[in-house]
Amino acid sequence: MEPLTAVNISVIIPTYNRKSELQTLLHSLNSQTVPPTYLEVIVVDDGSTDGTTEWLLKHKGEFNVPISLYTQVRGGPGAARNAGMEKAKGDIFAFTDTDCIAQPEWLASLSEPFASEKIGAVGGSEIINDSDPLLMRCFHYLMTAPLTTGGLRGKRGKRLAHFYPRTFNMAISRKVYQQTGGFKPLFQAEDIELSYRIKQEGFKLVYEDSARVYHKRRNTVAQFVRQLFNMGKARVTLARLHPGSLEPLHVLPTAALCLFVLLTCLAFFWKPVLPFFMACCGVGVLFLITLGVDASLKLHSFKAFFSVPFLFVSQQSAYGIGFITSLIRR
Repeated sequence: MEPLTAVNISVIIPTYNRKSELQTLLHSLNSQTVPPTYLEVIVVDDGSTDGTTEWLLKHKGEFNVPISLYTQVRGGPGAARNAGMEKAKGDIFAFTDTDCIAQPEWLASLSEPFASEKIGAVGGSEIINDSDPLLMRCFHYLMTAPLTTGGLRGKRGKRLAHFYPRTFNMAISRKVYQQTGGFKPLFQAEDIELSYRIKQEGFKLVYEDSARVYHKRRNTVAQFVRQLFNMGKARVTLARLHPGSLEPLHVLPTAALCLFVLLTCLAFFWKPVLPFFMACCGVGVLFLITLGVDASLKLHSFKAFFSVPFLFVSQQSAYGIGFITSLIRR
């Protein structure tokens, strides 16, 4: 990595009614291995009503890193990040969310690939604590495990789907921002959309596993299902904006859901289809058992054997329904 210069990295954090989480995130930035003199933190309050602005104005001097605060009328996280980049002084713009806690090597690892001018964006990894509730750890498993669609996204050479950095752990260069204009006004998947445009501009996207943040997961099944429903809707929005961004893996949950419904109906009304339907169900059950065994071993909990298969079906169904809903209703 090239020697750092003053305010080389600008950390941009959008926030909306997350005062408590913001406090924890800012404290984690105190412990970065990158010297504070090379950093600036820009917090953009997206219209919070929980006292975030007042708290930060009172306490920002207590942190090791310089913190600037800007406010805006509610416009969404993409607009808040764009506002932050307009004010930023660094050569590298790093993004994270208030539900994350940066690990000490986060910024050093995230910024290192930018030694090459060919690199446009870098995305890091997400971790979770073994002490977290089992349900949160199950959600994390489903979003990252190699057996699930969340874990099959392209990382470290795995190419069932291309890897696109996401703003819970992402950095771009100033040059990329100037060339792309930043985030589009979307409330879902604006980070993937920007990553796709960065790639279309000829820059490389890099996954850096050592750039780690703790990512707090949803803590109820309803929140998790809603998240996946919105992800399914967002995928269609992205496909309409950029048809080339849609890959087979993105359609897989929707295709599986439609096939299951179709076979169920055919088996009920047309008996010759019943053996094929039963065979497909058998394969599905075997996969869910395998998933349950793998989850119980990795999460060190026998309960995960039962909960993960159920949550996996909920995850894929919610994504598929969201995908179909967005196809029907623009």
